[in-house]
Amino acid sequence: MRSHKWQAIFAAALVAAVLAGCNFSLEEREEQTSRRPTLGTPIPWATARPTETPALLVVTATLLPALPPPSATLTAPPAVPTRQTVPTLPPTPTRTPFTIPSPVASPTLITPAMAFPTLTAAPTLTVPAPTVTVPPSFTPAIAATNTPLPTALPAAQVCATCGNLRLRSSPGTAGQVLTLLPADLPLSVIGRTADNAWVQVVLPDGSSGWVAAQYLTLRVDLNVVSVTGTVQDAPTAGVVSGVSANARRIFLDGLARGNLPHAFTKVGDSISAAPQFLTPIGSGTYRLGDCGYLSAAISFFSGPNGRGANPFSAASLAARNGWSTESVLNPANADPSICRAGETPLACEYRVSRPAVALIMFGTNDSGGMPTATFQANLQAIVQTSISMGVIPVLSTIPPKRYNPATDGRVAEFNLVIIATARAYDIPLWDYYQAMVALPNSGLAADGVHPSSPSDGLTTVFDADHLRYGYTVRNLTALQVLYTLWQQVLYDADQVQPATALPPTVPAGGVPGDLNDPACLGVPPPRLTVGGQGQVTPGLPNKVRSAPSTSAAAIGSIPGEAVFAVIGGPRCADGYLWWQVNYNGLIGWTASGTSSEDWVVPYP
Repeated sequence: MRSHKWQAIFAAALVAAVLAGCNFSLEEREEQTSRRPTLGTPIPWATARPTETPALLVVTATLLPALPPPSATLTAPPAVPTRQTVPTLPPTPTRTPFTIPSPVASPTLITPAMAFPTLTAAPTLTVPAPTVTVPPSFTPAIAATNTPLPTALPAAQVCATCGNLRLRSSPGTAGQVLTLLPADLPLSVIGRTADNAWVQVVLPDGSSGWVAAQYLTLRVDLNVVSVTGTVQDAPTAGVVSGVSANARRIFLDGLARGNLPHAFTKVGDSISAAPQFLTPIGSGTYRLGDCGYLSAAISFFSGPNGRGANPFSAASLAARNGWSTESVLNPANADPSICRAGETPLACEYRVSRPAVALIMFGTNDSGGMPTATFQANLQAIVQTSISMGVIPVLSTIPPKRYNPATDGRVAEFNLVIIATARAYDIPLWDYYQAMVALPNSGLAADGVHPSSPSDGLTTVFDADHLRYGYTVRNLTALQVLYTLWQQVLYDADQVQPATALPPTVPAGGVPGDLNDPACLGVPPPRLTVGGQGQVTPGLPNKVRSAPSTSAAAIGSIPGEAVFAVIGGPRCADGYLWWQVNYNGLIGWTASGTSSEDWVVPYP
């Protein structure tokens, strides 16, 4: 009985020891990183079923003798001579039968170490970035040739003979002149006027403006270009013409000589010297009416001149009652308190007033009896003096006359001389005659010579009533002349650099007898200067003739060592170089000498 009791205790202890290594907890198992002893071959009932996911079950057990309870005194059992057979348990549906080995006295269960594979971290797979190689494209080989590629032509170009084309701020002659364009300048077209007369262009430097289309070589159909402006022309009553690049050259030369761009002067007879002519404008007595644009010209030309006066109201040393072309070239008529000895009134006025522009009108008195050739020579001398002193000469035609039927008809003849002289020298022309003939009584006062004035005396009020009179029209057209010159010639007067080359003082294209004429071959070079003075060398006097020719009539002589004023020339004829001179009122032509002897020399 007792032996069966100990056997049961031993079996229970053995089962308890085996089951002590099992973990029936539902918690997740921590991953073991160290090896642990096992029982070797897994116990069959702990092996996963074929239908389940395999799992590794590790069972560790150490068989020790069972200890008696502390309160009882245990007696060692008698030695068992033989191993007892453990009864075999019947199989169950959930358990696989196994056999428990017979115990041995004080057995020590040694479990060999189970070899687990060492977990090695999977190597990091480094995939190199693929290198994309673009397959070479097919490039056909082109053999180099010397054929230049075609160059795109500009949409427009200043024509080859249209140098100094005016670029304006707006379409029409009322637009301010911005600059002058050289010939052949390429342009881009960005706009036009509805009539295609004006084109809006862009210059190579990016600036823009308007030019007259007739002076362009166009390579674009203007009808497909947008209309971007409306033409606005400055009203000039058709009285101003001939304003060219030559006037610009004269102006720049005048700046180099010290002339004042905001000054002008009057040169002429009583019609120019009268207080009705421009004087009220200098005092601010005027109403422009529909001609308000002229206020800019008034502001520009208000000076002061070289004498500190307003040019509109200033008295001119070169304009006097009863004067002719001979008078203004005669040193005897110069103001001795202002002018130098031997200086003509014209040269004196230019020197002291330093104007940029001269409004010149002679002929009303000259046409009373002066030969046409003399008038022409005198007028040329006036023009040459003006150009040589850097003053733009504006020649005005003379008004009609109803004074003496015997000479009134000569007005047309003298006006032809005036127009021809302006064209020959390429200088501005002011056609006052055309403006006058459309007025009542041809714009003349009761004396048939001078322009008429309104009954209130206001010759600078430009409304319909006052513009029926000659002096009012003269003032209006004079302002239009000044406005045109300001717009087209003096537009940058305060910034432009003076000229370095002098303009020619001979007519454009030359005239018979000038220095380009074959008749000048072999003659001595010129030593005198128009506007200056000369002196006859000691000895014989020099003859003065009515024209530059030995066949012309002798009208006087200049004694040896006498001083005279040079007012025109030179001209070549008959193997001599001729100068137009004024000696104490004697005006004519005198020869300068031969290739071996000077008859006249500069003075002083």
